[in-house]
Amino acid sequence: MEKVNPGTLLDPILYDMGTYNWNRYYDYTFPLMQCLVSNNGTSGVGWWNMTDSRGDGTWNTYYKWINNAKEIQRLNARLASPEPNYEAVSLTLQSWMYGILADAFGDIPMSEACSADQGILAPRFDRQEQVYRQILDNLKTANSLFDTESGLVYNTSGDMLYSTTDGEGIKKWQKFCNSLRMRTLTRLLDAEGFNAQAELQEMYDNPATYPVFESNDDAAMLGISGVFPEEAPMARPQDFTSYVNLSEFFIDLLNSWNDPRLPVFATQVEQEDGTKAYVGLPSGYLTLPAITASLPNQSMAKAPMDLTLMSYAEVEFIKAELFQKGILPGGATEAETAYKKGVQASVEQWNATLPADYFDNPQARYDGSLERIMNQKFVALYFCDYQQWFEYNRTGYPVLPVGEGIQISHNQMPRRFKYPAAVQRTNMANYQEAKKNMGGDEFSIKLIWQK
Repeated sequence: MEKVNPGTLLDPILYDMGTYNWNRYYDYTFPLMQCLVSNNGTSGVGWWNMTDSRGDGTWNTYYKWINNAKEIQRLNARLASPEPNYEAVSLTLQSWMYGILADAFGDIPMSEACSADQGILAPRFDRQEQVYRQILDNLKTANSLFDTESGLVYNTSGDMLYSTTDGEGIKKWQKFCNSLRMRTLTRLLDAEGFNAQAELQEMYDNPATYPVFESNDDAAMLGISGVFPEEAPMARPQDFTSYVNLSEFFIDLLNSWNDPRLPVFATQVEQEDGTKAYVGLPSGYLTLPAITASLPNQSMAKAPMDLTLMSYAEVEFIKAELFQKGILPGGATEAETAYKKGVQASVEQWNATLPADYFDNPQARYDGSLERIMNQKFVALYFCDYQQWFEYNRTGYPVLPVGEGIQISHNQMPRRFKYPAAVQRTNMANYQEAKKNMGGDEFSIKLIWQK
């Protein structure tokens, strides 16, 4: 029987994580961030009603695939001649998944995670500071390991993400690695005990050493054919539009920009005068308004499709923020350039065309504010796991509406997920220690990078 090699596990990790994150955006981030509105009740995350088990699937799924990513390392280490690219890819994928887990929960098992083969069945929780430092170290190590001369030798037909058969694919993996490092450092800009500004400056000053995404062709977009075994994340596309509408907040934002992504994201509805328009449903309503509102465009749930692991647009908006804040040199001029590149990249990611006069619109042009950057970044993070939620909790943008049906006396935007009940039962001592370190295990507990 043919032996399992480090390349065997790569595509299953990419496919299952890509499709899982797409579904989590639809089920959680989409309504939580007041973009998608249920028209079939006034409960759930769209009204910031959180159940304790909201993060259970994320915890279980991520640790499952982190274990598989670590197995790539273990298999590679057993080879007569270990391949540095598999070590680097494994560290990149682990960092990507650990980063989202830490952003979603806070303290998490890392140093002892996925170590049942070593007899560790109740791993200790690493503190957030330790997790982020290890992620940054791992990404820096991975960056130094990538070998563009050899490709991924065990994935002879190429991997699902970059079709890596030679060094060109490895160059893109390296850019993914460093783009993730840039994301992580930006998350930690205001966190105590980190030197994020200096590390970002080092990356910016040394682009040959730390290459990041430079175009949509570089971006970590996972192509799904729709043909077994690459089915679309949602089995029935009609479920994509069942009992939901797009929100007034989301539609109005895009309408104010005269944005070419609107027809990609939304359907039009007929008005009383016979014209068609994009109309949103107020989010967080107390009583369902008697209006006909736009649906999400069902074609977005049909394969072939691209699933966003990390977009090029996100990198440009990170740069725009760093220029705007004076963390990187260049000031308003460079901030505006990066802002425009980010908008264009996002529009083209969705196969739309940016109108020549798009930035003539006062509502769409760069106005020097962080809010303008973050509003566009918010749209650019459409269907990218939990990133809109994380960025809102980091910056406070976009300014979300709070509908009269949201009982703000006890319903607030969650800062994090609660730890799963199964973890509390099976790893009680370490859970209690994490709870003590975090200051509790509530949705309202702020993480180290949150305002």
